[in-house]
Amino acid sequence: MPPVSRPKVESVSPGDLVEYALQGRLRIPSIYQWDRADVTLLFDSILRGYPIGQLLVWQRPATAGTIFVGHLRIEAPAVGDAYWVVDGQQRITSLVGALTATDETVDPRFRIFFDLASESFVALSRLQRPADDQFPMSLVLDTTGTNAWLQARPELSDRQIALADQVIAGVRDYKIPMYIVAGDDDHTLRDIFQRTNTRGNPLTDVEVFGTLLSTDDEKQRGDLHTLGSAVHAFGFGEIPEPVLRQSLLAVGDPARTETALGHVVDFFRDEAGIPHAWLIPHPEYIPVLAIFMAEFGPPRGRAAELLRRWVWRGMVGEPVEDDTVFLRAVHTDPLASAQRLIGLLPALQGWRPDISETRLTHPKAKVNFLGLLSLAPRHLPMGGHRQGEPIDVAPLLEVTDPLVPVLDDSSSLGRGMANHLILPLAEAGDLAERLRWDTFDERVLASHCLDAQFLELLRFGPPHRFLEARAKAVEAVIYRYVQDRALFGFPDGPDVTALLGEDDERD
Repeated sequence: MPPVSRPKVESVSPGDLVEYALQGRLRIPSIYQWDRADVTLLFDSILRGYPIGQLLVWQRPATAGTIFVGHLRIEAPAVGDAYWVVDGQQRITSLVGALTATDETVDPRFRIFFDLASESFVALSRLQRPADDQFPMSLVLDTTGTNAWLQARPELSDRQIALADQVIAGVRDYKIPMYIVAGDDDHTLRDIFQRTNTRGNPLTDVEVFGTLLSTDDEKQRGDLHTLGSAVHAFGFGEIPEPVLRQSLLAVGDPARTETALGHVVDFFRDEAGIPHAWLIPHPEYIPVLAIFMAEFGPPRGRAAELLRRWVWRGMVGEPVEDDTVFLRAVHTDPLASAQRLIGLLPALQGWRPDISETRLTHPKAKVNFLGLLSLAPRHLPMGGHRQGEPIDVAPLLEVTDPLVPVLDDSSSLGRGMANHLILPLAEAGDLAERLRWDTFDERVLASHCLDAQFLELLRFGPPHRFLEARAKAVEAVIYRYVQDRALFGFPDGPDVTALLGEDDERD
């Protein structure tokens, strides 16, 4: 038996991990696959004192450069004893990201709050204003900020204040075992990784070590690469490089472009109802919105409403021959710019969904997917989640196509949306049989455009009857969702009520 290289083990707190990150000592592969439910569950486990598993790091030198940990961009110096994270990427990224979030953090997976009313952790987007009794995890390591937050809320009960103190202490004092392997030989490291990396959605040996071993020789990132990494940290997926380049050319300054694209992501996610870049049928709209945000800031009121109409009408319509006309339409003021953008779209009459398309590389399939997504699909009782939990599709789209068929049917209906549900791949096994005979909560069924009658058709009718019935229901859901956002047939001028209000003030 060859000599054994034993790792040393230390106990680290979440605060230690934040300090290591800010010092540039933590080097983490940019592979972040967790959703909001994963992050809130992590904090809940910490508060309850449950074990969350050990960390495994490789202690070795690291060169200077721009590194990313969650939403953080750090100009890291050269470090002789950096911690290259082998096992624990998701947990460390979640903890560091949530504990250092600011008002400008875009990714909702890092905007974690403890709701003192429901006594549970919640994740909020940047456009969702936290309630006065929702304590931000970003203040846990900030005693002065915590005291100011509590003093500004005299309405909190003694129990709520005590509960906030318990959350703070529970996170600050929590200890995580961290195994440290030193030296240049990665044999021991790989052996430990392969024996222990079996929980949740484990990363592969190639994903982890390929990233670690290649990062060491990277040259300093250019503006475009750094911008792409920063935008990817918004949790909205990867924006194609040509689109990033056009956004940078339109706005001009990398920092200003990054800020503008953060507002674009907020707009897509919270105003337009599009949770991931992959689901945008026409990504050439991104630079237009970027210059809009850079010129005017996040849209409000009527301007936001008209921009949403422009995005959705453009999504279901034919692309314009020269999309640069959109860039030239953004000037003067936000409302007039939004009206000009709508006026540049080709006229579209009598639009109906085409539910035959399910390939998510196709614009029509993306519209179909978003229509079904509007029902807020929930997990089935498989795949490691509790039945009824909402599905966060953004992380799923990073690794797989979350459209899964119900029946093995090669007919035209069988290939279309009528035969597909939005689910993680882990919940797709024996789907038709489970729907036929398992018991499901009505709320879960409704979230997938299903009900008891559809299940009866699955059990006792020929497949085409189920598919024909669900096709009508799916088409109605998609049409209604698009119409509610595109508002075909509605006037696109200024808000009449706002104009009346101005007249009243002058009178």
